[in-house]
Amino acid sequence: MLDTIIEKKKNRRCIFIAEIGLNHNGDMAVARTMIEAAAAAGADAVKFQTIVPQQLNSIYTTALLESGREDFTDESPWHFFEKFILSGDEYAELNKLSRDLGLVFFSSPFDESSVDFLESLDVPLYKIASSEVTNLPLIKKIAKTGKPAILSTGISLERDIIDAVNVFRKNSSGELVLLHCVSLYPLEPAQANLLRIVRLREKFSLDVGFSDHSRDARAMVAAAALGARIFEKHFTIDSAYDCPDKDVSVTPEQFARMIESVEECVDMLGSGAIEYGEHEKGVARAARRSLFARHFIARGAVIKEEDLVSLRPGVGIAPNEAGLVIGRIASTDIEKDFLIRREYLV
Repeated sequence: MLDTIIEKKKNRRCIFIAEIGLNHNGDMAVARTMIEAAAAAGADAVKFQTIVPQQLNSIYTTALLESGREDFTDESPWHFFEKFILSGDEYAELNKLSRDLGLVFFSSPFDESSVDFLESLDVPLYKIASSEVTNLPLIKKIAKTGKPAILSTGISLERDIIDAVNVFRKNSSGELVLLHCVSLYPLEPAQANLLRIVRLREKFSLDVGFSDHSRDARAMVAAAALGARIFEKHFTIDSAYDCPDKDVSVTPEQFARMIESVEECVDMLGSGAIEYGEHEKGVARAARRSLFARHFIARGAVIKEEDLVSLRPGVGIAPNEAGLVIGRIASTDIEKDFLIRREYLV
């Protein structure tokens, strides 16, 4: 579960990724603040998005979405993403800051040249965004780095995920983790489809986490109950801060509470053992019953069912073990209301 790459905080069961993405607005000071706030909130990793606008959108994007034809050109999608570009030196500084704070720094590249750039930073793993699940050349490029990858599965059909997983596995021995994701912003509870976590795990025999776009931590807790142990949540410095993913981003305080809620849920799940645990032994001694003498039993008497009564506490032979007592001979006189001890029997 990427434990060798992303080291969980002490005594934690899960990995928590603060998705900064483009929420820094291209402002280096804000990016630094976000990383510092994520570390203070308890994140294990921070994730950015690395984009070359001209390799993301066609110049005919707007026309094709409006009319389905290349009626006109429009550079506005390029200009939108250009606002969020950080320089190579800035990325290097953020990478170092993250490591100094004990965080793993990584990113979602949206083109092959961005993979080359991130390789120059020696990032330890990659995120493949939901939008890129069918972008098999990009997945192949990431796989060939030999590093682990996290594949988000929003807006993906089962066959899309199968193809993506196969391409990654064919080109890499690195670990692959899936993230259940619904690409709605924000995600309403009825749209979360959290049972997909179980289905993905069964189908692909891979660890499956959850990339959450809902407004709070409830879906995270439910995902944990279904077996998710890697969680990604969009992150912002303040609820009033205007940024691309503000509607689905949590503050540092909310992120910390989310971690607490998810970890508490995982603790509640326990091991699944059917046997009762150490903590219940005291209750069992007090609340369970043992076999006692219903009346005086003389030495040499053959003990019959009617000689026994079940009473608290549960410190002796249990009633469901009466077969070990009935038909045995009393080796000593047993007074009325005395506990039937094994040493009283021959």
